[in-house]
Amino acid sequence: MNMSHEKDTAVKVAWKYYNEGLTQTEIAKALNLSRMKVIKYLEFAKKNHIIQFKIDLEQISDMDLQIKLMEKFNLDDIYIVPSANDNSIDSITIAAAQYIEDRITSDTMINIGYGETVSRTLGRLNISTKYKVTFVSLSGGVKFYMPTAIDQASDYYTNPNYKHYILPSPLMVSSDSLAESLVNEQSITDILEMIPYSNLTVIGVGALNEKATLVKEGLISIREMEILKSHGAVGDLLSQFYDIQGEVLDLSLHNRLVSTEVQLLKSLNNVVAVACGIEKKEAIIGALKGGYIDILITDENVARSLIE
Repeated sequence: MNMSHEKDTAVKVAWKYYNEGLTQTEIAKALNLSRMKVIKYLEFAKKNHIIQFKIDLEQISDMDLQIKLMEKFNLDDIYIVPSANDNSIDSITIAAAQYIEDRITSDTMINIGYGETVSRTLGRLNISTKYKVTFVSLSGGVKFYMPTAIDQASDYYTNPNYKHYILPSPLMVSSDSLAESLVNEQSITDILEMIPYSNLTVIGVGALNEKATLVKEGLISIREMEILKSHGAVGDLLSQFYDIQGEVLDLSLHNRLVSTEVQLLKSLNNVVAVACGIEKKEAIIGALKGGYIDILITDENVARSLIE
């Protein structure tokens, strides 16, 4: 069966199921298909973005809580998703992808941070092909911007209107001088100079525990993480550690990073932080108090804890 016919049939099946409200059995009869075929066409329609589900994020948010948090932390916007016992990262990245999709109304440039949450958000994006979208990485650490971290079947890789500018460098190198040399390399400078012109910046917030991306990637040991805590560190943005007031700590490891400086976030438009899980509470508070974030997408447990 050719792809065009399969797609046409999937569209008809999806239309009858979702718009006309027919049952699978009624659709099977109307289109002379088996019920199993109808189920397969509905799955095909979901997988190929013929049907897309959008939940009105406003409907699931506590408006009073939103307003309190926006005022307390001087935020432009906040989205709160229901907390789940597990897979909170799935809920949060779906909400973050939808937030981004809804705000792309023309050709757009998006800065993207390092880490698993941002990576998963990118994998869920499904932006109209009428817009050209440019993605610019905020740091080295190529893996998290590449197919090893992002589903290769996702729109992020298949949309012909997406362009990627990824810093061709590790995130952390062996010496200050090497990091400085890399940052001054033309191929890296050219990309770093694009960052201030973005429409949107999407970052994660790192907590200080064994689940932290920097620990999982072997860039920092658990022992080093404990030392950072003793210096007052509560979290990291762009792999730079700060205290509960959002003050970036003076740490030698920062000099070995190939990354945008965290202070630059304050001058960028529409900095969206995507972070969930109560273990990130202090990291999120520090990031908010530091004034690095314009829009927070988080879960209900975290949101309520921020008010306490």
